[in-house]
Amino acid sequence: MKRLCSFAKIKAMKNFEKLINESLQEVTHVGIKPGVITSFTINNRAKTRWGLCKQNPDRTFEIQIAEKLLIDDRISEKACKETIIHEILHTCKGCMKHTGQWKYYAEVMNQVYGYNIKRVTTGTEKGVEDYKSQNSMAIKYIFTCEKCGATIYRKRDSQFTKNYRKYGCARCGAVAWKKELA
Repeated sequence: MKRLCSFAKIKAMKNFEKLINESLQEVTHVGIKPGVITSFTINNRAKTRWGLCKQNPDRTFEIQIAEKLLIDDRISEKACKETIIHEILHTCKGCMKHTGQWKYYAEVMNQVYGYNIKRVTTGTEKGVEDYKSQNSMAIKYIFTCEKCGATIYRKRDSQFTKNYRKYGCARCGAVAWKKELA
């Protein structure tokens, strides 16, 4: 199993290897059989999610954990393990979605270990404010339909922003957009 991370930040990080091993041990201890996990990686680009489980064509799995979970001192090891276990549960047979068997397994882990594993977890539940992307783009264009007043906001250039005169309004059908720079 491959485990990758950026060694430049290791000193400030929680022990990722230890958290993975403890999480796998707890899952198997209650009789849950995870799928074949080929790698655990630290994702330093994730801005809006804590973790990700990706299924490969050969039915193996790759798990990514957001770096912010491991470097933010306000986030407990328990909260990190909840995310790691959440992703491990996705590797179990029939558990790629947050329904049925996945939900049952999450509830078992919650009952046995006192976790709060669920479909979505907010930053507040992890012990921090909800993370906002620092690269969040500001609105660049505002388009207003001159017939009905419908408004469209765009943050970047697109086919619509370049050719807005060719597009009809979804509300009234008019091709009458007024473009403003925000």
